[in-house]
Amino acid sequence: MYIDTHAHLTDEAFKDRIQQVVEDYRAAGVGLVINVGYDLKSSAESAYIAQKYDDIYFLAGLHPTDGEPATPDNLAKISELLKAEKCLGIGEIGLDYHWECDRAAQKESFYAQLELAVDAGVPVSIHARDCAEEMLAALKIYAPKLPACVLHCYSLGAECAKQFLKYGCTFAFGGAITFKNNKQIYEVAKVVPKDRLLTETDCPYMAPVPHRGEVNEPKYVGLAAEKLAEIYGLASEEMQEILYQNTRKTFGLRVK
Repeated sequence: MYIDTHAHLTDEAFKDRIQQVVEDYRAAGVGLVINVGYDLKSSAESAYIAQKYDDIYFLAGLHPTDGEPATPDNLAKISELLKAEKCLGIGEIGLDYHWECDRAAQKESFYAQLELAVDAGVPVSIHARDCAEEMLAALKIYAPKLPACVLHCYSLGAECAKQFLKYGCTFAFGGAITFKNNKQIYEVAKVVPKDRLLTETDCPYMAPVPHRGEVNEPKYVGLAAEKLAEIYGLASEEMQEILYQNTRKTFGLRVK
């Protein structure tokens, strides 16, 4: 089966059609979806969706650009969501220096949520854009204390990826791995060991070839898995088993 470890089913693109999205991804051989929050509202909605569908789990967190500040009150709300049976960790959190921003505030929020993850003993899903030096500094401190660190959205080359691998990071690959002109991500994939691979969609964004320009959905995650199988020279079934085991290990999850 295929697995989408990072979806945003709370997005407006899926309003009033979640049931159809679920039916479509099940028909496409997707057996598990992890829905990811980016602010308090989406995190709470993710908990509701996960409660409704057996094959959907969720993460709760405050995104570096789209989430609220990590105030004590907001952190308490995230902490409360972590108690839900189907909450697998904290995400999506991280740093995004691509646009002009208050870097100090982003860093404060990121570190506060890393501390929360350490206290709760849960993995994190990390957004890391144009912030390699700062991110490595954070992971040097926190990665050894966490069950897992998943790099979800990242802008880095193969040499930089090797540094992240030293801290035990797992890399999630989505639609971009199918883009012919994205040579950098191919090079990253080549240096990531098979036991550090995950697949995701980041839907509704970044739909894979041949669906570029469309609304991305979990039903398309198999295209990323098949591209990884091609890159690693493995049969589809073998890659799917690898991704299944990696998902279980990363999120401490018993996949049905």
